[in-house]
Amino acid sequence: MATTKYRRALYEAKQDLARCLVERQKIDRKVARLQTVVSDLENLCGELEHKSFVTGVERVIKANLKLGITEMTRVILKQTFFPLTATQLQEKLVTEKLQLSRYANPLAVIHTVLKRLVKSGEVRVIPQAHGKKAYQWVTTTDKLLTELRQGDQPVQRSPGVKEGK
Repeated sequence: MATTKYRRALYEAKQDLARCLVERQKIDRKVARLQTVVSDLENLCGELEHKSFVTGVERVIKANLKLGITEMTRVILKQTFFPLTATQLQEKLVTEKLQLSRYANPLAVIHTVLKRLVKSGEVRVIPQAHGKKAYQWVTTTDKLLTELRQGDQPVQRSPGVKEGK
Protein backbone atom coordinates (compact mmCIF):
# COMPACT_ATOMS: atom_id res chain seq x y z
CA MET A 1 0.00 0.00 0.00
CA ALA A 2 2.83 2.42 0.84
CA THR A 3 4.46 1.72 -2.53
CA THR A 4 1.28 2.84 -4.29
CA LYS A 5 1.28 6.12 -2.34
CA TYR A 6 4.95 6.71 -3.14
CA ARG A 7 4.36 6.02 -6.81
CA ARG A 8 1.39 8.40 -6.84
CA ALA A 9 3.44 11.10 -5.07
CA LEU A 10 6.28 10.56 -7.54
CA TYR A 11 3.88 10.82 -10.48
CA GLU A 12 2.35 14.04 -9.10
CA ALA A 13 5.81 15.52 -8.42
CA LYS A 14 6.90 14.73 -11.99
CA GLN A 15 3.75 16.33 -13.39
CA ASP A 16 4.30 19.44 -11.25
CA LEU A 17 7.95 19.57 -12.35
CA ALA A 18 6.91 19.30 -15.99
CA ARG A 19 4.43 22.18 -15.58
CA CYS A 20 7.08 24.31 -13.89
CA LEU A 21 9.68 23.53 -16.57
CA VAL A 22 7.28 24.44 -19.35
CA GLU A 23 6.47 27.70 -17.56
CA ARG A 24 10.18 28.43 -17.07
CA GLN A 25 10.81 27.81 -20.76
CA LYS A 26 8.05 30.29 -21.64
CA ILE A 27 9.55 32.84 -19.27
CA ASP A 28 13.06 32.29 -20.67
CA ARG A 29 11.76 32.92 -24.19
CA LYS A 30 9.97 36.07 -23.05
CA VAL A 31 13.12 37.31 -21.30
CA ALA A 32 15.17 36.70 -24.45
CA ARG A 33 12.65 38.62 -26.57
CA LEU A 34 12.55 41.49 -24.08
CA GLN A 35 16.35 41.67 -23.97
CA THR A 36 16.36 42.04 -27.75
CA VAL A 37 13.66 44.72 -27.62
CA VAL A 38 15.54 46.67 -24.93
CA SER A 39 18.79 46.42 -26.87
CA ASP A 40 17.13 47.55 -30.11
CA LEU A 41 15.41 50.47 -28.38
CA GLU A 42 18.67 51.54 -26.72
CA ASN A 43 20.32 51.54 -30.14
CA LEU A 44 17.49 53.57 -31.63
CA CYS A 45 17.55 56.09 -28.80
CA GLY A 46 21.33 56.35 -28.81
CA GLU A 47 21.54 55.63 -25.09
CA LEU A 48 24.55 53.34 -25.23
CA GLU A 49 26.65 55.81 -23.25
CA HIS A 50 26.55 53.77 -20.07
CA LYS A 51 30.22 53.02 -19.39
CA SER A 52 29.45 50.03 -17.22
CA PHE A 53 27.32 48.53 -20.01
CA VAL A 54 30.06 49.06 -22.59
CA THR A 55 32.68 47.66 -20.21
CA GLY A 56 30.48 44.61 -19.57
CA VAL A 57 29.99 43.99 -23.29
CA GLU A 58 33.72 44.28 -23.94
CA ARG A 59 34.42 41.85 -21.09
CA VAL A 60 31.98 39.31 -22.58
CA ILE A 61 33.50 39.69 -26.06
CA LYS A 62 37.02 39.19 -24.71
CA ALA A 63 35.90 36.14 -22.74
CA ASN A 64 34.26 34.69 -25.85
CA LEU A 65 37.43 35.23 -27.87
CA LYS A 66 39.24 32.88 -25.50
CA LEU A 67 36.72 30.09 -26.07
CA GLY A 68 37.47 27.27 -28.45
CA ILE A 69 35.27 26.30 -31.35
CA THR A 70 33.33 23.68 -29.35
CA GLU A 71 32.56 26.02 -26.45
CA MET A 72 31.68 28.87 -28.80
CA THR A 73 29.37 26.51 -30.71
CA ARG A 74 27.66 25.62 -27.44
CA VAL A 75 27.25 29.30 -26.53
CA ILE A 76 25.80 30.21 -29.93
CA LEU A 77 23.38 27.27 -30.02
CA LYS A 78 22.24 27.99 -26.46
CA GLN A 79 21.55 31.62 -27.36
CA THR A 80 19.76 30.84 -30.63
CA PHE A 81 16.14 29.76 -30.44
CA PHE A 82 15.86 28.54 -34.04
CA PRO A 83 17.96 25.67 -35.43
CA LEU A 84 21.10 26.61 -37.37
CA THR A 85 22.74 24.90 -40.31
CA ALA A 86 26.50 24.37 -40.20
CA THR A 87 26.95 27.28 -42.63
CA GLN A 88 24.82 29.60 -40.49
CA LEU A 89 26.79 28.51 -37.44
CA GLN A 90 30.03 29.28 -39.29
CA GLU A 91 28.73 32.80 -40.04
CA LYS A 92 27.87 33.32 -36.37
CA LEU A 93 31.30 32.06 -35.29
CA VAL A 94 32.91 34.60 -37.63
CA THR A 95 30.58 37.31 -36.26
CA GLU A 96 31.76 36.41 -32.76
CA LYS A 97 35.34 36.96 -33.97
CA LEU A 98 36.41 33.34 -33.60
CA GLN A 99 39.53 32.83 -35.71
CA LEU A 100 38.56 30.11 -38.17
CA SER A 101 41.45 30.93 -40.50
CA ARG A 102 43.70 28.54 -38.58
CA TYR A 103 41.64 25.62 -39.93
CA ALA A 104 42.23 24.35 -43.47
CA ASN A 105 38.52 23.47 -43.77
CA PRO A 106 36.52 25.28 -41.06
CA LEU A 107 33.19 23.81 -42.17
CA ALA A 108 34.53 20.26 -41.75
CA VAL A 109 35.67 21.16 -38.21
CA ILE A 110 32.22 22.61 -37.46
CA HIS A 111 30.53 19.44 -38.75
CA THR A 112 32.81 17.32 -36.53
CA VAL A 113 31.99 19.46 -33.48
CA LEU A 114 28.26 19.25 -34.23
CA LYS A 115 28.41 15.45 -34.64
CA ARG A 116 30.12 15.16 -31.23
CA LEU A 117 27.52 17.42 -29.61
CA VAL A 118 24.70 15.38 -31.16
CA LYS A 119 26.29 12.14 -29.98
CA SER A 120 26.60 13.52 -26.43
CA GLY A 121 22.93 14.54 -26.45
CA GLU A 122 23.61 18.27 -26.11
CA VAL A 123 22.33 19.08 -29.61
CA ARG A 124 19.63 17.56 -31.79
CA VAL A 125 19.41 17.36 -35.58
CA ILE A 126 16.44 19.09 -37.19
CA PRO A 127 15.89 17.85 -40.78
CA GLN A 128 15.56 20.65 -43.36
CA ALA A 129 14.47 20.80 -46.99
CA HIS A 130 16.65 19.14 -49.64
CA GLY A 131 18.21 16.74 -47.13
CA LYS A 132 20.05 19.45 -45.21
CA LYS A 133 20.42 19.35 -41.46
CA ALA A 134 20.07 22.08 -38.88
CA TYR A 135 21.15 21.83 -35.26
CA GLN A 136 19.41 22.98 -32.10
CA TRP A 137 20.50 23.04 -28.47
CA VAL A 138 18.67 20.53 -26.27
CA THR A 139 17.61 22.47 -23.19
CA THR A 140 17.40 20.97 -19.72
CA THR A 141 13.65 21.43 -19.97
CA ASP A 142 13.55 19.39 -23.19
CA LYS A 143 15.60 16.61 -21.59
CA LEU A 144 13.39 16.45 -18.51
CA LEU A 145 10.16 16.54 -20.50
CA THR A 146 11.44 13.70 -22.70
CA GLU A 147 12.34 11.74 -19.59
CA LEU A 148 8.90 12.38 -18.10
CA ARG A 149 7.18 11.26 -21.31
CA GLN A 150 9.20 8.05 -21.30
CA GLY A 151 8.34 7.53 -17.63
CA ASP A 152 4.60 7.83 -18.35
CA GLN A 153 4.65 4.85 -20.71
CA PRO A 154 3.28 1.66 -19.16
CA VAL A 155 5.88 -0.68 -17.73
CA GLN A 156 6.11 -4.12 -19.38
CA ARG A 157 5.89 -6.82 -16.73
CA SER A 158 6.85 -10.43 -17.05
CA PRO A 159 3.96 -12.89 -16.68
CA GLY A 160 3.57 -14.18 -13.15
CA VAL A 161 5.47 -11.32 -11.48
CA LYS A 162 3.35 -9.34 -9.04
CA GLU A 163 4.00 -5.75 -8.03
CA GLY A 164 4.80 -5.30 -4.36
CA LYS A 165 2.29 -3.37 -2.27
